Amino acid sequence: MITLQMLPAACLWLLVIVRLAGLRFGWRPGIMPGMAAVAAGATLNIDQVYLSVDSLLGERNLLNLIVHLFMGAGMTELSRLLLKATGRSDDGGRHVRALVGIGVVLAVIQATLLLVSDTTGSATNFTDTFAFIPAVAAYQASFFAWIGVVLGYTGTACLSRDKTGESREFGIGLRIVIAGCAAGVGAVAVKMLLIGLEFGGVQASFALYLGYRILIALTFLCFAAGFAVPSSARIMAAAQARRRRAADLDALRPIVRRLKTTCEGTRALEAANVSLDARTSKTQLYRWFILIGDVRVLEPGLLSAEENRIIDEIGTRLEDNGTPARRAALSRS
Repeated sequence: MITLQMLPAACLWLLVIVRLAGLRFGWRPGIMPGMAAVAAGATLNIDQVYLSVDSLLGERNLLNLIVHLFMGAGMTELSRLLLKATGRSDDGGRHVRALVGIGVVLAVIQATLLLVSDTTGSATNFTDTFAFIPAVAAYQASFFAWIGVVLGYTGTACLSRDKTGESREFGIGLRIVIAGCAAGVGAVAVKMLLIGLEFGGVQASFALYLGYRILIALTFLCFAAGFAVPSSARIMAAAQARRRRAADLDALRPIVRRLKTTCEGTRALEAANVSLDARTSKTQLYRWFILIGDVRVLEPGLLSAEENRIIDEIGTRLEDNGTPARRAALSRS
């Protein structure tokens, strides 16, 4: 049972760490805040962690409310980003604002319901222990209904998205996230059944609790994997571009060095302040390419047919990578 709690939390945090590292390379925060909130909620909900932290809060199960707030805020933020990424910005803006508003109201109601209830004694299985109390049953049911609405709406919107111009990795990631939404809705349905049974004084079977844990674990794993696919593709694309850039610089370096021995090349090098250091930055490549292009225009006879061919190939790649359509595709991935 502990594996069903720890594995999803670890996967969520791994994705957060990757996105955090990506900030150094110009990535936008994107999913990181929402994913971090969900990861924090999943971590605090691990049985051993829950018991340890809740004991510091007076063993009133206040941590359960904190977990609800982390999960609710994180899932709503991820839903907003998914709707925006799938081109549902109009619906996403209006409907997500409504969901956030409802969530804020529910958070206040939940805090009130929990504080007026006697929930003394830390309980990792909160529903099984306290759902017979009407206020706690309402507290649990309202939260999971909210999560169910968020996941159901998000999954449906992603399923009916416009796939025009969508990258392969983006589509794969979304299909995994949709599966996570479906698993989440299933988990909410099972949880509602458990709340109803416990409130009615009927002892729920272990199989139901196990099924709920499995569905929740699948939800988190699918969200982590679904969001990881585009991020992984982005990392691989960046690594491939870096290798291609290094190869292009290696191809241009002998040309730049030879031009440095000519009067025209020397003047151009000094004017452009070009370095021959072994760097693989975009700026280095663009400077070298522009420098050689200038010399090529002013003194075309300085370059051989082979050198012209190399320059043309590199120029074509730079042009392809710099087109608005290409940038948009890479950004969306």
